[in-house]
Amino acid sequence: QEDSSIDLSANEGVMHVFGSSPEEIHQTALFRSRYYSLLQDGVVDLFTAAKRHAEEKIGNQLFTRAHATWAESPTIDFWRAGNKNENSQKYEYTSNFVWSCTVHQAAAACHDYFKWGEYLTGNGTDHPECGWLDRNYYGLALACSLGIINEIPYAYCAHWGHPKEISNRRLQLQNTFGAGTNINIFSMVQNMQHRDVEVLMLYPLNLVSVEERFGSWMTQYGYANMITQSKLIELGKINDGKIELGGRLFHTLVITFEPFPEKGLLDKIKEFADGGGRVIWAGPPPLINENGSAVSENWQELFGVSYMPSSDGWGEIAPGHQITFENIFENVSPQTILTDFIVDHVYPVIPNRDTVTVAKCNNQIIGTRKVVNNNGSLTFLGYRPRDDQSASLGYETRNLFDILYYSGAYLSVSNDGTNDNTEVISRTTKYLACRFPNGAVAVAPHLARLEENWAGGFSRNYEEDEKKLKQLELPDKLTALKLFKVNGHCVDYEGTGAVSFRVDESGNLIAFAGQNCSNITIDDREFIFADKAVGAIGWAPVAENRKVDNGAILIVYCDTAGSIRIPAKSFPESIAFYAERNAPGKKGEPVFSKNEGDYVTVEISEAAAGRWIFGVEEK
Repeated sequence: QEDSSIDLSANEGVMHVFGSSPEEIHQTALFRSRYYSLLQDGVVDLFTAAKRHAEEKIGNQLFTRAHATWAESPTIDFWRAGNKNENSQKYEYTSNFVWSCTVHQAAAACHDYFKWGEYLTGNGTDHPECGWLDRNYYGLALACSLGIINEIPYAYCAHWGHPKEISNRRLQLQNTFGAGTNINIFSMVQNMQHRDVEVLMLYPLNLVSVEERFGSWMTQYGYANMITQSKLIELGKINDGKIELGGRLFHTLVITFEPFPEKGLLDKIKEFADGGGRVIWAGPPPLINENGSAVSENWQELFGVSYMPSSDGWGEIAPGHQITFENIFENVSPQTILTDFIVDHVYPVIPNRDTVTVAKCNNQIIGTRKVVNNNGSLTFLGYRPRDDQSASLGYETRNLFDILYYSGAYLSVSNDGTNDNTEVISRTTKYLACRFPNGAVAVAPHLARLEENWAGGFSRNYEEDEKKLKQLELPDKLTALKLFKVNGHCVDYEGTGAVSFRVDESGNLIAFAGQNCSNITIDDREFIFADKAVGAIGWAPVAENRKVDNGAILIVYCDTAGSIRIPAKSFPESIAFYAERNAPGKKGEPVFSKNEGDYVTVEISEAAAGRWIFGVEEK
């Protein structure tokens, strides 16, 4: 604020800048960006160098398992909530948004979680802390994004501050994303890997540099991975219209707010699109790059538009106005612009001859699409594509998903006319669905519409929690799948919470995890593993990179005493079972088993229930 002003402008936000031109205003924001990077990179590099030095002296890898999200956005951001629970407001930039904690983190060298992954083992986040439920699954997607580029490629998304009944439901989402805090039967089925997805989004690290009031998100979206532009340039490889990053392949790249492209970013985008990749650039067209050099002409040529920046270089305000869509996006519903905040500014352009119009606001063109070699595409969206599956404003918004869907980002696996893509299922049904690099599939009931009304403390007052729960309509725990098409499979199943399975090329069920269930049918083959529903049950083959001489080839878990039947076509007849000893990973007492055709029956005793059981080939 400019408190010395003699009129009402004293109460308005102001910024001291290097000059009055758009380029000079952008140079000011770039100066802040460089300062935050100086802090961030210097601290992380110091920590990492010390760790590597210690590892060299000790001769072993040091595990530094933790997270840098100690005051993350939007969890610790501030909305004026009146009499409402503030956590229920933290899903959209609305007029009651006041400020974000990101500037606090940036000043403390903690806002680039991807950079911190150089030091942290596995990495992780606890975005859903303090009672915020993360109903758009943004924190879960961030954990998966941090994990795949880590030297130990498994990050966690922890949560706290919720009543027990709600915490348990959220745990099912962790099991489905593959972003748990502990090893369990689901992580065994998924081989301790994160879920796979086709879309990669650039993490808007520089939003806080442009205006310190805002956080590190433009849209909370759970159906894509994220990466900073610096890590994309460092680690990403372009190959035949796909981005290879952390052993994963992405065929769509979304830029949500990137005012200062680093050297090589625009070249990577061009190479990616010319190979057949899809690029969607949302938000402000860049005027300068990270070095402060002019980049606007290169960007305009790449996207096939002409752009004249506004006087401050940050677009035009259009609060309350609607964006309409046409051509390839003609079936996308209009989107309302919520505020006059910088995140909601619009950026009109003029398309060149080979570029088509796809979005307008007040008869101004703010969306274009250019098709290039190999049917690649470069789409510009001069606005913020909203997406809010939580319906936090009383209605659902799905602009970003629809843009991606009609761009061809979420392709079906089956060819029977239904789209069984896991992200399409997740965004259009009552179930969250994920797929994994090893072929596993996971499904769980959504937890998107449960509005926060509880206190967010770490320590729980159970009586008060019970009162709050009675005021809520808790989502059903039941997972009831009937002819459910997902990732190339047709599934019939009934249980509670998450379920995950994996079949081999012959359709044999080689790995499974479920709760309160007794059977599953996959592609017309029924697998009955118990005479009646058991509490928690799972099995999975031991991955090749985890096998040891004379060690386990199969891991089994069941928390209910009784007989269970495991499909055994993929395992040798000489397999024998042992309960885990008190020492983790050590073989304990034998567990009785016998081969019965295509199954092996394992007798779970009271002593073996709730313990890992190792299947070992007896030679």
